[in-house]
Amino acid sequence: MYDTLVNILTGRFQVRPELVTPEATPPALGLDSLFVVELSFVLEEEAGLKVGFDELAEADTVAEIARLMRQERERRDASV
Repeated sequence: MYDTLVNILTGRFQVRPELVTPEATPPALGLDSLFVVELSFVLEEEAGLKVGFDELAEADTVAEIARLMRQERERRDASV
C-alpha cells in the first residue's frame, strides 16, 4: 500500500518524489488540511479503499496513512 500511496502523492498531488518517505508528515510534503478530504476521495476512486476523513486526519506520517490503507484493504477482502 505504501507504493500505491507514493504514486498517488507524486502523481495526483504533485509531491516531489524525493520528499516522500515513510516518516514524512503531510505538512512537510506541502499538504494542508484539505489534502485529507481530497485523499479520502482519491483513495476510494483510484484504489477502492474507503478510509474516513477522521482516520486520515489523525495519521501523522505517510507510513501511518499506508497502514490505514492496508487495514481497509484487509477489512474489504475479509468481507468478500
